[in-house]
Amino acid sequence: MEIKCNKCGHIGEEQEFPTGRDFFQNSYIAGCPKCDNSQNPGDASMRMFHNQSPFEYIRNVDKNNVFNRANEAS
Repeated sequence: MEIKCNKCGHIGEEQEFPTGRDFFQNSYIAGCPKCDNSQNPGDASMRMFHNQSPFEYIRNVDKNNVFNRANEAS
């Protein structure tokens, strides 16, 4: 899955971006390899109040790919 930095616009693979662990040991994107954009574990609580995330995941899957039957989805 690809990640986009919302500060410089850099798009790269998930393993290119440094990661960190929060209090609950969940992994998060800690910084951008191209600019000084970063976040800490406390930034996740700020996003609950509709602030923009410093990074976003980019879907590579076609959104128009609709499954018609349950066995197509599995």
